[in-house]
Amino acid sequence: MLSAEVANRYAAGLFQLAKEKNIVDQIAEEIKAIGQVCRTDRAFLNFLAAPQIREQEKEEVLHSVFKGRVSPPVMTFLDLIIGKRRSAHLVEIAEKFNDLVLESRGFVKTRVVTAVPLGDKEAEALKQKLEKKTGKKILMTKKVDPAILGGVIVYLGDQVIDKSIKYQLALLRERLYDLKVN
Repeated sequence: MLSAEVANRYAAGLFQLAKEKNIVDQIAEEIKAIGQVCRTDRAFLNFLAAPQIREQEKEEVLHSVFKGRVSPPVMTFLDLIIGKRRSAHLVEIAEKFNDLVLESRGFVKTRVVTAVPLGDKEAEALKQKLEKKTGKKILMTKKVDPAILGGVIVYLGDQVIDKSIKYQLALLRERLYDLKVN
């Protein structure tokens, strides 16, 4: 199973539980903190992901680190993650859970890649177009990648809108190769 699939499945399950118990905000904060610990302390995450270490030892360490800091549902969730040997995916699960919380509140994370820095006016115009298209509020991050030559690539949730010159040239190349000359 791919990492994204694992993260999606476990984050969705935890999100469903949080909604049923009406504790989405509380669990969101706790999962965010766990994700932050795993991101900043790679040794801790490597310990949890190590196959040669028994699950019981991992659970003991998790309980000593997080007991009293997280709610019982989150502690049970962490035990499940350890038992199913999915602890290597904790950072991705935390990120996906955060995305689900944002989505439930009407937001969508968007990453925009351009060949040159996007001006404030262009960024705001693009943001408004995307908000109109999705009906949600856009949380946009911008990245500059000269390799795309020009145009824009928009990562909108699970969707990719590639209007880069690099992509258009690749399409043109394919069409030219497929062209039959008599």
